[in-house]
Amino acid sequence: MKLSGLGVWNLYFLVKFALFYYGAIDFNVLTNAAFAALLAIKFKKPLIEKVKHLLGGVFAVVLLYQDSWLPPINRLTKQAGNVQDFSFGYFIELLSRVINIDMLLALFVISVCFWYTSQWIRFTTVTIVGLLVVGWQGDSSQTQFVNNVANPEPVTQNQSNPQTQVITQASQSPDQKLADFYRQQSLLMSHFPSQVNGELFDVIILNICSMAVADLNAIGVSVTDMYKDFDVVFSDFNSATSYSGPAAVRLLRASCGQTSQTALFKEAPEQCHLFKNLEKLGYQNNVVMNHDGHFDEFKGLINKYGGLDSPPFNIDSMPVALRGFDNSPIYSDEAVLDGWLEQSEDCKPCAMYYNTTSLHDGNQLENQPRVNSKETYPIRHKNLFADINQFVKKLEKRGRNVMLMIVPEHGANLKGDKVQFAGLREIPSPAIVSVPVAIKFIGPDVQNYSQIVVDDSTSYFALSELVSKTLQTDVFGGNSSVANLLENLPKAPKVAENEGTIMMYVNQRPFIQLDGGDWSAYPQGK
Repeated sequence: MKLSGLGVWNLYFLVKFALFYYGAIDFNVLTNAAFAALLAIKFKKPLIEKVKHLLGGVFAVVLLYQDSWLPPINRLTKQAGNVQDFSFGYFIELLSRVINIDMLLALFVISVCFWYTSQWIRFTTVTIVGLLVVGWQGDSSQTQFVNNVANPEPVTQNQSNPQTQVITQASQSPDQKLADFYRQQSLLMSHFPSQVNGELFDVIILNICSMAVADLNAIGVSVTDMYKDFDVVFSDFNSATSYSGPAAVRLLRASCGQTSQTALFKEAPEQCHLFKNLEKLGYQNNVVMNHDGHFDEFKGLINKYGGLDSPPFNIDSMPVALRGFDNSPIYSDEAVLDGWLEQSEDCKPCAMYYNTTSLHDGNQLENQPRVNSKETYPIRHKNLFADINQFVKKLEKRGRNVMLMIVPEHGANLKGDKVQFAGLREIPSPAIVSVPVAIKFIGPDVQNYSQIVVDDSTSYFALSELVSKTLQTDVFGGNSSVANLLENLPKAPKVAENEGTIMMYVNQRPFIQLDGGDWSAYPQGK
């Protein structure tokens, strides 16, 4: 047994250095250095040497996956049931996003250059130097991160309730900041009136899957233009997660502050459930979806954890507009909303939750040849908002007072970034959780002079507060303006969480924590 050069294994490390340089992967220096050291050991027996390289190939793939930003394997096994539901066409589409022609050509060029220059360049030395440089950069970055976090200016987070003001201390670690955030949020609860003050009004919430500000920018759609007929626009609303089920539960629990992902799937006080609060005031709750709600137990989640136990509106006879990534039918938004309008005449006052998956990744237009779902996103978006605008006009013609809210669940990640390819939402990055929310007050006596755009970071609790204020101030009777509702609106730091993944801003930069590990800066740019 003796030490030797790494040979062709140098190519593996050079490719990983390049990927790390461009932010496409992370790089665990200790594990990679140990792997390189093992490969440098040459055994006398040829059989053992072959076994070493064979096992090395397996470990190389595992290590590359571990260094990538892809979901941990244990999380994939938990999601195996959902992944099995993906159609074959959607699998191919996702594969084409991970492995593309440019990537294969680049790998080919690097391989040829490696074989050509290996005659006079000692690449083992290059690999060792590369490991040292990456290790030094990692230590420097970690030191800088610790210094930046340990020495910021104290930040005061103001909420509408003065008793919930929290001062973040300068010496806090990210974990302490996160704990402080959740502690502060646990103090928040909307206080609904015992009866409606003024004219009755319906509350309608359209919960749209896969529409973030970044997605609209990618297809050239302006948020203010899209919501030009709405009274209030939240341009930086935090969806707090990047998956549909948790997003819907967070919305339905808007009457309390933001909770951790773990607490989200535990019982919550009844006062936290927005629709339960409305039900106590005499509202009839309605659940409407343009899909069957079976994927990832969505229907069960909003029932058990969101407090929406009303039976969903029957859509079996509605026309199918799309096929989902699992080939399930997605029904026409226009037909479903029209159908609900027709049967809701006797629902006074009415609280309706509508969930649409028309913009979800992987959807295909019904009775059309299969194409990349990213290419049809602008078409599907245009169709969806044409249907929504028609729905708004019909609400106006009906003559009833309505508080209409459009709240996207999360983004589609249309463009992708250095960390996640297009469509992947494992990490709740800023581009995925920053969604555009809008509110429209429909009624003959509403004082709405011009659109109000809220650029501050807000989240679900602000929506519950607005509903509560509207119930108390008789906006629909003309005794209070829409602008008055926005006074002392609760702001919210941008914290988002999926299972095992947390994103939080530290000193105005997004940082992530994966599976309880160290905090690291989220790479910006493409």
